[in-house]
Amino acid sequence: MRVTLIAVPYDLGRADVGSGRGPAAYLQAGAAESLQARGHDVDVVTARRSAPFHDELQAVLAVADAVAGAVADALARESLPLVVAGNCNVALGVRAGLQRRADGSGSAGLVWLDAHGDFNTPATTETGYLDGMPLAMLCGRAYREAVSEALGATPMAESSVVHVGGRDLDRGEAAAMVASGIGVVRGDELRGDRLTTALSARLDELASVVPPGADGRPAVHLHVDLDVLDPSAAPGVTFPSPGGLSAAQLFAAIELVQARSGLIAVTVASFTPDRDDAAASTLAAGLAVLGRATEGLPQEAPATPR
Repeated sequence: MRVTLIAVPYDLGRADVGSGRGPAAYLQAGAAESLQARGHDVDVVTARRSAPFHDELQAVLAVADAVAGAVADALARESLPLVVAGNCNVALGVRAGLQRRADGSGSAGLVWLDAHGDFNTPATTETGYLDGMPLAMLCGRAYREAVSEALGATPMAESSVVHVGGRDLDRGEAAAMVASGIGVVRGDELRGDRLTTALSARLDELASVVPPGADGRPAVHLHVDLDVLDPSAAPGVTFPSPGGLSAAQLFAAIELVQARSGLIAVTVASFTPDRDDAAASTLAAGLAVLGRATEGLPQEAPATPR
């Protein structure tokens, strides 16, 4: 299959700092070559913010606009957008890119794996941290007018979202998520044999509201924040949270999503190289997620990454 590896080297709109250095680390470690070795035809694109900005929100939305263009271009070439980014707010750009297509891509569901809710609004946040809000922004609960003006995107239906692995949410955020239409699979529901049962139930619900894609299965955007992993498996993230998934559990969750849906876009976020351990275990985990997310896809003849 043709894959477009889209690097987004920003941390809250700031270039090449903090988690914004993660995408370059993936490329330097051979992410494109690894995908090519799996039989995929790989394009490599870097999304760069071009619009001026006056504050953090404007900077984030300017980055998202660049991502939206890269995603829409990839889909036009019938290529899977595989996005590596510093922050989860990259999902705003991916969703806008999907909505810019006239082929139904914008109606895809969203499976969001994350230790945090990312469902805060200015009214519920306890810290004011903007990257604690991207899922709420996608659903139109936060900065709705700003997102629409900058990206031309419309809010997602909450029933088309499944949040997986959360264990560190602000109080108001947690209450809002429980009262929302989002399908929630808590981190403690993903232990052992319960993973298949809990996640399958939510994916069945998602399939009932998301239109089928080209392969007849519900089209899904898969978003993985590496902090869904336990810090023992991925210490190099911005906000590590104890009690997370093992790598094997994360891969099992990804495989279950793949088995029940057709992936239309993938995002991997929150790798902060400066915080990784000597064994580079978080880098390895991120590279493994990229590989697992493309398993089972149709393969092309090997080609040189470009």
